[in-house]
Amino acid sequence: MRLRTVLFLVLAGLGALLGLIYAGFSTADFVAHLDRQLHPVNCSFLPGLTETTQLDTEASGCKVAMFSPYSSFWREQYWGGIPWSLFGVGLYAFALALVVWMLASRRGHRLVPSTWLALTSLGAVTASVVFFSISSSKLGTFCTLCVGSYIGSAVLAVGAALTALSAWSDRKAEREADAAADPSVLAQVIAFCVLGLELLAAVLVPPYVYARSLPDYAPYVTGCGQLQAKDEGNFLLPLGPQGQGAPAVMVLDPLCAACKAFHERLVESGYAARLSIQTQLLPLDAECNWMIKDSMHPGACLMSKALLCSNERFDEVLAWIFERQETFRLAGLGKQLDQVEKALFEKYPELQKCVKSSETSIRLNKVMRHAVSNALPLLTPQLYINDRRLCDEDTDLGLDFAMKLLLNGGAEGGAR
Repeated sequence: MRLRTVLFLVLAGLGALLGLIYAGFSTADFVAHLDRQLHPVNCSFLPGLTETTQLDTEASGCKVAMFSPYSSFWREQYWGGIPWSLFGVGLYAFALALVVWMLASRRGHRLVPSTWLALTSLGAVTASVVFFSISSSKLGTFCTLCVGSYIGSAVLAVGAALTALSAWSDRKAEREADAAADPSVLAQVIAFCVLGLELLAAVLVPPYVYARSLPDYAPYVTGCGQLQAKDEGNFLLPLGPQGQGAPAVMVLDPLCAACKAFHERLVESGYAARLSIQTQLLPLDAECNWMIKDSMHPGACLMSKALLCSNERFDEVLAWIFERQETFRLAGLGKQLDQVEKALFEKYPELQKCVKSSETSIRLNKVMRHAVSNALPLLTPQLYINDRRLCDEDTDLGLDFAMKLLLNGGAEGGAR
């Protein structure tokens, strides 16, 4: 095995090591959230060496990627699902181990190991292309750890391709020097099958061990409380199609960013179509909410009145508020509620008389008291399905698992 083959193998090993590091940190971030709490994530090309916090805006791409439905699979069977990065850990670990063996044994120029190194690199590059396209077309952002893994796969592929070409030249020179230098066909077939089985084990064992190690999350998912009272005064407003899905109540503040994000997540996941959602308004605005001293979302009372007055146009008005939510929130925090009111009545002039009427203020007060009678926590968003509350910890990674249980009335148990 010539020096240049050794150098190409080292290059492939470097790519495998980079991929293993980034896939490993991605998996570690995912595993850290299995306690159902929020944690900082690694989002750097030097993971483990730079600190991040939950509020770091630079880490938003990594958080979006991890909490997206594309970071894992079998989410209804397992809380959070099985992270795809586990396959990357196995794939890169196999490639790195293979490179080390090829260098240590001085057999890096042999047909079977160089072929498997090339096939492994092809698998890594293919996965990188698929997830890169998902990040660009579906998520609209890129995770730094994912990009690091893409770079690792590219370096591995270049090193493996150059190794294969150089190894072919090495074997040709070896055969010219010794016609009996090549192993027998049977030996090569056996070696090819053995390496294939080793790769299969490296890729499949980590996800299997991960799935078998997960605790029983079902008691946590179904133990976050229930609605205490029924809607006997038409205080709840219908959101979306009614009568086809499981009965659900969503507690929201129209100027709550988390409410908007959660509603979008429900729609994108397809679960909204499986629910018959009634809306409990809970504006976190001291203008109408006597339960708080300081307004978290000034202007939320005004928008809640607009929703009460919208009648059959509730979905349309809520979507319009959500679309301009950040502008309204900033205006409210800047004590420029006149601008919020002006924008509302310019868009929906027919609502002005109803919004400003004393009857609507009384109605909103009754809606708030309905929340009190249900002993609802003073926070948004909340979702109740079949009267059972979706835990706050299950609105991201655990959404699919929790929704499956709650849609079945919490009757399905299961260890995962």
